[in-house]
Amino acid sequence: MATAQRYIIPEPRPYQWTREEYYKMGELGFFDDKRVELIEGRVFEMSPIYSPHATSVTLAGEVLREIFGRGWIVREEKPLSLDANSDPEPDIALVAGKARDFKDAHPTTAALVIEAADSSLSYDRNHKASLYAKAGIADYWIVNLQDRQIEVHRRPIADANAEFGFSYGDKMIFKEGDSVKPLAKPKVSIAVADLLP
Repeated sequence: MATAQRYIIPEPRPYQWTREEYYKMGELGFFDDKRVELIEGRVFEMSPIYSPHATSVTLAGEVLREIFGRGWIVREEKPLSLDANSDPEPDIALVAGKARDFKDAHPTTAALVIEAADSSLSYDRNHKASLYAKAGIADYWIVNLQDRQIEVHRRPIADANAEFGFSYGDKMIFKEGDSVKPLAKPKVSIAVADLLP
C-alpha cells in the first residue's frame, strides 16, 4: 500500500524588492504621482510635504550650505543608496564631494542625515533610525516639529530589538534655545531655532 506523500509548504512572506527592481518599476510608471522610498526591500508611500516641514528642510539646507561650503553637497529629498534593498530619500543628506561625483550613482553614505518630522515622527524615530544606524550613519538628527526640538542620534550599535537590527547608542534632545554641533564640524554650533519654522 502506497503512503501519501507529504509536502512542506513554506509560510507566505512579503516579496523583498531590490533597488534595481524599484527603479525599473519607477521607469514603468508604477509610482507616478506618488512619493515613495525603498526601505529594506519594502516600498513605503510617504505623506505629503506640508509647509512647516518644507520650511524646516529649506532652513536646514541653507544653514548647512553656509557652514560647510565647498567640498560638501547638501542633498534635499534625494536618494541615498544605502544597500541593494534600501534607497531612502532623507530630507537632508550632507555628503562629502561635488555634485558631479554622483552623476552615475547616488551616494551610499552621508556625514549627517536630517529628517524633519511632524506626522512621521514615530516612523523617523524607529524605522529610519534603525535603517541609518544599520548603514553606519554616525550623525542622524530629527527636527521634531511637534515638540520644536532636535533629537540627535549617534553611535550606531547592533540591537536585536530594533526594526532592522541596529539602533543608536546615544540619543540627545536639544530644545529651541540650545545649539548642536555636527560631528563633521564639531567646532561649529547650529542654533536649534535656526532649523525650526
